[in-house]
Amino acid sequence: MMKKIYKKSITKGDIKMNKEIKELISKVESLEWTVDKEGDNEYRLSKYSPAGQDFSIVVEGEEVEELIESIYQVYNDFDTSEETYLWLDNTGHGTNGAPYHMKDLLEDMEACEQMISDLYDELNK
Repeated sequence: MMKKIYKKSITKGDIKMNKEIKELISKVESLEWTVDKEGDNEYRLSKYSPAGQDFSIVVEGEEVEELIESIYQVYNDFDTSEETYLWLDNTGHGTNGAPYHMKDLLEDMEACEQMISDLYDELNK
């Protein structure tokens, strides 16, 4: 006995949503961010910080508005002190390509926070 295989039909709404998300991704990329799809509705947005760190955030959403809201949530939850601390060694110096001096690292994390804010602002125009 053979099993029937059902394929999910694509609706016009799915096509429109995919087109809108592709347009959003194009806009993000035009702002010098790299976009990689991580899962069904999850995207990694990456950009180099002013100090040259490979900085990225992960956002998720099925629709454009959800993705933009996810960017806002990342910005809202971003803690520059905590992010700085994660990149410090036990002597208080930057590791793994982060700026060596704590002050420089903190300033770079503040710049990363501003990069997220700028991205959110640009996507809401």
